[in-house]
Amino acid sequence: KEILIPASAIIYSARNANAFLGAKPGDRWSLLLSPEHTAGLNVLVRSIELGTTPVTVNETAEFTAIVPTQLYRALNGDEQLLKHLKNCRAVLVGGAATDDALLSRAKIEGINCITTYGMTETSGGCVYDGVPLPGVEIKIDGTIQIKGEMLARVPLQNGFFVTNDLGYIENGKLFVT
Repeated sequence: KEILIPASAIIYSARNANAFLGAKPGDRWSLLLSPEHTAGLNVLVRSIELGTTPVTVNETAEFTAIVPTQLYRALNGDEQLLKHLKNCRAVLVGGAATDDALLSRAKIEGINCITTYGMTETSGGCVYDGVPLPGVEIKIDGTIQIKGEMLARVPLQNGFFVTNDLGYIENGKLFVT
């Protein structure tokens, strides 16, 4: 998508992710997504914030971000990727809905998956395991609406970016339907 995302929004998003994960200076991210997309760009900025350079699947990292297809590949024959994901403290999985059975298999294999919800307009994932990150406000008014410092320069309604996604909030957790 061609969306104007201020550097301040990407940095806010990166700092929020690192804080949520308990990342500390020197911790490393692996870059397994294209940096031409928001998720890959986020890995680069998260790494800069930690004073490190992203690594590849051939090296060890504390954190990584992938899409469900990559998780599927890891659990179905890509031994190198599987080993890499198992060695990470946390693996962010987003970009599409992740099947519960796939997440269960990952857990059995020892992969600490954290599902993310977000989009280019929100500088990537801003809801982790259904819980909005600090400074992120979610409401449902027909569709999911999102507010926070990580928003791109997009039209807002009363400060909220109105998505096309449906969902509901239960016990403080967002469920995207």
